[in-house]
Amino acid sequence: MKIQVALDLVDLRRAVELTRELCEAGLEVVEAGTPLIKMFGMPAVSALKTACPRAEVVADLKTADVGSLEARMAREFGADWGTVLGATNIETIEEFVKEGRAVGLKTAVDLIGVGDPLSRAREILQKVRPDLFVVHLGIDVQRRTGLRFENLLEVAWRLRGEGVGVAIAGGITEREVELVARSGKLIDIIIVGRAIVSDPSPKTKFIMINKILKLTNSTAL
Repeated sequence: MKIQVALDLVDLRRAVELTRELCEAGLEVVEAGTPLIKMFGMPAVSALKTACPRAEVVADLKTADVGSLEARMAREFGADWGTVLGATNIETIEEFVKEGRAVGLKTAVDLIGVGDPLSRAREILQKVRPDLFVVHLGIDVQRRTGLRFENLLEVAWRLRGEGVGVAIAGGITEREVELVARSGKLIDIIIVGRAIVSDPSPKTKFIMINKILKLTNSTAL
């Protein structure tokens, strides 16, 4: 299991500074968030890769159309991963995943906004197999529906039973990271954003959360 730090910022200088700082603390996966890419374009992805060359960089494009083009662009600008919306048409998802495979980009299907994530993921798997599905409970949905993180974790675990990688995202803090680790349910990537980025000391918070994941998981095993 790995922590992916989501940089949903609109300040490129701050995003680069944070990436360098977290790189010193063992950063493994960093995300050029959708707001960052919308503000600065694909060069933001390159900037993060330069700031921490050993970390995998995710271009959180949330592609909704022209799948092959956007997958190719992500790779050309140094991304290791790219995301496509699970709610978009299946043809776009197929094009994104196939082009990603051709150019060496790992692909993740973000299931945010999908009413039945498990059924949609199975439908997609009948056509094409991405590297990862992101089970993503948006903040607005959490506030309005009362859905709990435990529901998210259960869906992700069941989806992993289909033989595909899974990530979880949506307002995750150290509490949820510990819950995942203690559950014994293997989740490939845990995406953490504001809990680290908005902390007075992001590096210290990242180290703490990473330690919770590694230590609790080893104890559970």
